[in-house]
Amino acid sequence: MPVIVCGARSKDAASIAGLRSVWHKLAGSGAILAALMAAHPSSAQKLYSYEPLMMDPYSTIYVDNNSCSAGKVLKVQGAPRNQRRKKSCVPMSDLQVPRSGASR
Repeated sequence: MPVIVCGARSKDAASIAGLRSVWHKLAGSGAILAALMAAHPSSAQKLYSYEPLMMDPYSTIYVDNNSCSAGKVLKVQGAPRNQRRKKSCVPMSDLQVPRSGASR
């Protein structure tokens, strides 16, 4: 049976309550941050220099490997098993590629 010194229990209870409050605030802000990250995907598309061997079904990537004419890139759409990928050349102006010198 623990021995309780007068006043010590109230300090411990207050500090535990304070820690719980901080923990709940951190957990809540982490959940909000995760929801925001999931809700707003990046609008920019990455430009690959080669076509990857493995792709998720129905995903789309853009490849600049000089297989299309000038000013165009290869658009590759993944397909389920035993089906071919869909490939087409699209104008580079249709892409939203991030610029290296973009201002904030």
